[in-house]
Amino acid sequence: MDENQIIGELKSQGIDLVSAIPCDRAKGLFFKLPEEFRHIGLTREEDGVGISAGAYLAGARPLVAIQSSGIGNMLNAILSLTTTFGLPLPILASWRGGEQEIIPAQIPFNRPLPGILAAAGIPYTILTDPDNPGVIGKAVSDTFARMTPHVILVPPGSLTETACSSCSPPANPRPFATCYSRNWRTPVMTRFDAIKVIAAWTTDEILVSNIGVPSKELYAAKDRRENFYMLGSYTQASAIGLGIATTRPDKRVIVIDGDGSLLGSSILPVAAAAMPENLTIIGLDNGVFGSTGSQPRPGCDTADLRLMAMGAGFEHTSTVHEPWELEAALGASGKGGPSFIHARIQPGNSNVPNIPLSPAQIRDRFMGALRNGP
Repeated sequence: MDENQIIGELKSQGIDLVSAIPCDRAKGLFFKLPEEFRHIGLTREEDGVGISAGAYLAGARPLVAIQSSGIGNMLNAILSLTTTFGLPLPILASWRGGEQEIIPAQIPFNRPLPGILAAAGIPYTILTDPDNPGVIGKAVSDTFARMTPHVILVPPGSLTETACSSCSPPANPRPFATCYSRNWRTPVMTRFDAIKVIAAWTTDEILVSNIGVPSKELYAAKDRRENFYMLGSYTQASAIGLGIATTRPDKRVIVIDGDGSLLGSSILPVAAAAMPENLTIIGLDNGVFGSTGSQPRPGCDTADLRLMAMGAGFEHTSTVHEPWELEAALGASGKGGPSFIHARIQPGNSNVPNIPLSPAQIRDRFMGALRNGP
């Protein structure tokens, strides 16, 4: 089987977005994927889970292509996002760690991987017959039919590469110059204050809110079908928003993310590279892990989220401390984005009830709003 047969199987199943990190055992395939599909390059595999979730909710048929060791980074996101909300997620993985593996670090996780997937309840297919590429198409079909993740393991020797491209640096890299002076003031808003500002400003925009209390606060402030409330999968809010924004460029997408979540993710350079003009990420920064009791996070008085976004490649950034500044930043964002708003807020959780919606109800009404309109 060669990479063209794999690509043919994926196209036959309607795959139209691939998020990927390469494997050196399948170089040609990973060079060709960006040529054949809408493609988002990853720097951490679990971001592909969130991107794929957002893309599917918005109407795409996504797939993640990785080396099998990356599944270890994805497990919590798969179970707390893909499985919890009943979303499809085909994962094409070059399977390392077998009998001929020469890198010791590939063996401990990858060799028992089928048992790990079985224990987690994640369906998988091992490509045992390289002369039968239809197995890949069948597995992809299964994940969309059953609304589950499905891992396709491609052992060494199953893939015969027909070509291997080469990569050269961009001929005209985007110019970049900045003069940055940090002017932090004492925050006056709580997170709930900031979320109420965002909710009041919103009309027909898509909102994705971070896990825990932020989602409950958004529900309390302004429940809408266009709100996607996260219930788990720490660090995936902005990845979900990116998947939606790149799939539906006609919709303004605003992500309500948190400082801990953003610092634990590698999504900012991925979003900046994808360049969705309709995406705004709001980093609500209270310097603590708010949903777990407001324990101080590392770098609470030193890490600068706006500067991180600038370094990642965001051209439109701002820092706000007061409600009117947040309103102004929202009005200025969404024009040639992606945009990043660093909202510095006070610690503290409001006393709001749990969201009285099941994951399936959140999913279905959100998809209805995106796909069918009012």
